[in-house]
Amino acid sequence: MLKVLVVGYDKMLNALISGSVYSGHKVVGAMRIDRVNHSKFTLFFKDIFAPSHDLSIIKAFGAKDIKASSINSKEFIKEFEKLKPDVILVGSWSEKISKEIASLPPLGTINCHPSLLPKHRGANPYFWTIFNGEDLTGVTFHYVNEKFDCGDILMQEAVTIDLNMTAGELRDRCSKFAQGMVGELLNKIEKGEITPQKQDESRATYEYQIEYKNIIIDFKKPKLNIHNHIRALKPWYTPIFRDNTRRIEIKKHRLLALDDKYSAAKIGSIVFENSKIIIVRALDCLVEITK
Repeated sequence: MLKVLVVGYDKMLNALISGSVYSGHKVVGAMRIDRVNHSKFTLFFKDIFAPSHDLSIIKAFGAKDIKASSINSKEFIKEFEKLKPDVILVGSWSEKISKEIASLPPLGTINCHPSLLPKHRGANPYFWTIFNGEDLTGVTFHYVNEKFDCGDILMQEAVTIDLNMTAGELRDRCSKFAQGMVGELLNKIEKGEITPQKQDESRATYEYQIEYKNIIIDFKKPKLNIHNHIRALKPWYTPIFRDNTRRIEIKKHRLLALDDKYSAAKIGSIVFENSKIIIVRALDCLVEITK
């Protein structure tokens, strides 16, 4: 049985904790992103009146809620020295982990990244894989080193992307894969059955954080690109388009055949509007938008 310390957020934190415990290992502590995002004072009251799901998961599995303002802090090192975990597992974390922290556990620090590395290194691979129209992604467990998502690969599995799947639904699917994989990974590490594999740098791609420009839908694109763009943003961002001075939110959308009645309309223009819906002429279709 390995002693595990988990650092993470939301569904991936849950997956790594539960998957470790269900496979017979002990999660001795967990650090949640709340510690980084909120001051001690704010978090004290938040935990009383509006506790996060992450805190509930940590308590449910009997792990220690690590009190540190950063994974790279002296506070974290003190907690680590008390708990003495064999390995650190990381899932959905915003901070770059220092070499000092990554080398603390005897069996290393391992990140769970939701893509088929070395493709889609960096931020929000859920968005970018769907935005690009890909039908396959994956979950990769790899060692943490001084560069983001560049460490040696320990385990990797492919995950299919359905045509109408949103980024949030892909996150859920990848988390379920991670939950099943992490137990096998820990068991093999414990038995010395893992051979780390170098990443192929010639195949590496890097993604950046979503910016304001990425939420604006371009109706000059083909219908499949529009569909992929909208579903890639959900549920974290609301897609928008601009009609002159108006900023219109796309809460729901439906692709319609390009009726001859509207074929001469300007691409990107509104051809119909009432109190409930807007219809926009796109390159090769009509897009019905629910207000």
